[in-house]
Amino acid sequence: MTDLRADLNFASASGFLFPFVTRIDNGEPLQLKAHKVPIYDLRKEERRPELDVEGFTWTSLPFDGLDGEEGWEERYAKETCEWLKDFAGAKACVPINTQIRRRTCDGQMNANYEEETAEKVLGKQPVPAVHVDINRERASARVLTAFGPESGYSTSQQNVWRPLKGPVMDAPLAVCDARTLEPADMDRTTDKYGGGYFIQYNPAMKWTYIRDQMPDEILIFRQYDSTLQPKTGDAAVFIDEERKDMGIPRQSIELRCALVY
Repeated sequence: MTDLRADLNFASASGFLFPFVTRIDNGEPLQLKAHKVPIYDLRKEERRPELDVEGFTWTSLPFDGLDGEEGWEERYAKETCEWLKDFAGAKACVPINTQIRRRTCDGQMNANYEEETAEKVLGKQPVPAVHVDINRERASARVLTAFGPESGYSTSQQNVWRPLKGPVMDAPLAVCDARTLEPADMDRTTDKYGGGYFIQYNPAMKWTYIRDQMPDEILIFRQYDSTLQPKTGDAAVFIDEERKDMGIPRQSIELRCALVY
């Protein structure tokens, strides 16, 4: 049984304008269109997903001092990378950057964005569309910057996402089973931060989330793997219409990590 149905915004030939992102194929601003999709609660799944199978997983990883005193982000990045290195069986893991987002209560997921700024929408608010942060070329360059050209036999970028406050009720993060993502549905795009992908709607995609995710629970999803072409984990925020005015507006931190094996 489906746990809930919610709107996700997908790349489309027509829809509402998302002017901060440009399509590579035609040089036009990206357009998004909402599709209502089933989203399954990971807490109810019979088995836990795996990075090497679904392209993501989740687990408990408490951190003391989350969203605390000045400098906590650097300590968080260091300790999380040390954990991820062992968890992923990597030779090394270093942080690329962190992204903190704090949703405003009046933020809309399918609004006209022409009056907004790229820094606010892409940099501070939950990104309101199905996307992959980074394309293969940009991700490879990031890893080479982190480790150098003689880094090892294979490399990857993994993102670690968690709420700063909990439980997340209004705007959870949904992640897609990478096995259900077709390369033909990945539109190459660019924005002020660089190249990535926005995803077209495909009813075959399987979407999941962690209901009432707490700050000690993390989602880990693959954004790039040098051995895979190009199966990656796409993600999107969605509004739980039944609970959008409940709890604390979503606040989260996403840590992007470079790994070498």
